[in-house]
Amino acid sequence: MVGISLGSLKKLGRWVSGLSVLTRTVGALVIVVLIAASAWGLSVSKAQANLLRTDPDLESTDPASMKFATPRGEAVFKKDCAVCHGAQGKGDVTRGVPDLADNDWLYGVGAASDIETTVLYGIRAPNRKTWNLADMPAFARKIPYAREPTIPPLTPGDINDVIAFLDSQSGQKVDAEAATRGGAIFSNRGGCYDCHGDGHGDSAIGGPNLVDNIWLFGGTQKQKFDSIAYGRAGYCPAWVTRLKPGKIREVALYVYSLSHQSPAKGPSAQ
Repeated sequence: MVGISLGSLKKLGRWVSGLSVLTRTVGALVIVVLIAASAWGLSVSKAQANLLRTDPDLESTDPASMKFATPRGEAVFKKDCAVCHGAQGKGDVTRGVPDLADNDWLYGVGAASDIETTVLYGIRAPNRKTWNLADMPAFARKIPYAREPTIPPLTPGDINDVIAFLDSQSGQKVDAEAATRGGAIFSNRGGCYDCHGDGHGDSAIGGPNLVDNIWLFGGTQKQKFDSIAYGRAGYCPAWVTRLKPGKIREVALYVYSLSHQSPAKGPSAQ
């Protein structure tokens, strides 16, 4: 104890005492924070559970549910979906990635339940519940469509005639004779009507509307020619084994909000 005065010892004692109080105070604050975090976590879990108890189409009309789900779904979207669909959900025609904000739907009618089904099981994904009823044939090949090998190929002239027909159906000025020839191909030997109906598509099988001037792979003459000549078969992964049910419901409601007037405050992506 040589060299340490009584005053120094008293100061050290007061410092130790003060440190003990500080430690206790910090410990108490940590406990309070942990309790608050636990309560918040329980609150979120309860809200997610409530979200899953109701049909997603009903949730999409409920302001409180959308206010809770959309910001959380936006976070999931930016982490897992934006890499293909873009941060704003606008898609990419160079890769055939659909615009999720234009309310034009390839599968289903854009209801929250349709979107959730696609998120769950994907499109042409390795899942038995995935959407995979049809592909776009490649009409420039000798056998355009392996699923129906009796469908005949088309010549470049045939393909251009079909494009003329489709353009005429969407109100564009085209060569009338070419459009007539294209209509005959569309409705008969081309078999186009089987998926596209009268040109307005069939969302039950993912047959796109061809007369609304909204093109998944682009709407230039060359892009339309390439789609008919070389075929298309888009892909979306199945998230059923990769995301928890609550996250899937939240991202489905967020995607719904991109193209629908939300009863709650819209997400920042809009």
